[in-house]
Amino acid sequence: MQIIKPVPFKKLIYINALFLLTIGACNQVNSNKNNVPKDSLEQVEAVKSISKELESAANNPELYYQRAQIYFNQGYLTRAESDLNTAIQLDSINPIYTFLLGRVCYAKNETKNAEKYYLKTLNIKPDFVDAKLKLADLYYLVKEHNKSIGFIQELIKSDAENATLYHNLGMNYKELGDTARAIYHFQTAIEHDPKDIESMLYVANLYAAQNNKLALEYYNSVIKLKPKNADAFFGRALLYQKNGVYNKALLDYRRVIAINPSFYKAYYNVGYLNFEIKNYKDAIRNWDIAIGMNDKYAAAYYMKGLVLEIQGNRGAALDNYNKALEADPQYKLAKEALEALSH
Repeated sequence: MQIIKPVPFKKLIYINALFLLTIGACNQVNSNKNNVPKDSLEQVEAVKSISKELESAANNPELYYQRAQIYFNQGYLTRAESDLNTAIQLDSINPIYTFLLGRVCYAKNETKNAEKYYLKTLNIKPDFVDAKLKLADLYYLVKEHNKSIGFIQELIKSDAENATLYHNLGMNYKELGDTARAIYHFQTAIEHDPKDIESMLYVANLYAAQNNKLALEYYNSVIKLKPKNADAFFGRALLYQKNGVYNKALLDYRRVIAINPSFYKAYYNVGYLNFEIKNYKDAIRNWDIAIGMNDKYAAAYYMKGLVLEIQGNRGAALDNYNKALEADPQYKLAKEALEALSH
């Protein structure tokens, strides 16, 4: 059976009193102005204006910062970094400059440098909320979960009603394997935001992994709030399947497919349910659909091979086992099946 992919770490955006930073799309400026969006043209003109000012005010750090903001929004990260380094040379104790440089480094996947500048921001201004948020996000990304938890707990001290903070605590504890604390914090998030579908889904998934019947309650809550949530129907179907309630599982998989026809794992599981009742024709048909959507689906190739072997079609079975190993060279069941057929 397939598991549900994790719900992502929630982004929490604060507007710091010191500045307003607009996050824009990373658009490249087209040389043909007729094809450039209006906002990009405005940015180009703003850069020209700032550059003109810098000709007579080369020691003004704020101008470099303003131009860096525009470059960052456009996706010109090297240019933004250069301007921010100049701004910091001119004014090394302005937390706005170090914070944006941290964001530039993060966007460049330079997590160590991003950490350096976020921490420097906090050294300058210890209550800089956005820097703490970014560090919590960064530490989660690089799997330093205890550090991420530390910054989130600091933020909760001054924002104890914020559901997203509790959700993100839950995400960290989940990654640490502390299921009890993960569930507790997701439930706390739900208490503060009764419509927090992501936290509900995570609690449902964690309970389902324990085969706890409370999972059904949470899946139902998600579906009530969002009747077309394919992940909730898929999770509920898995729970039904795990407990042998195949008719309800099949119905929910069909709902998943109706909501999202490209949800190939649902087709795989429909195939598996048909395999369980020896309806091999429908099983193979659904696995073929799943493979058509994901030609690296090792489990589908393996199961198809297994059915073909049961039917006595040794050559076709071998072919599918080999395809399973091409998709995943470490797929143990396919290795064992090939070894058994070779004797």
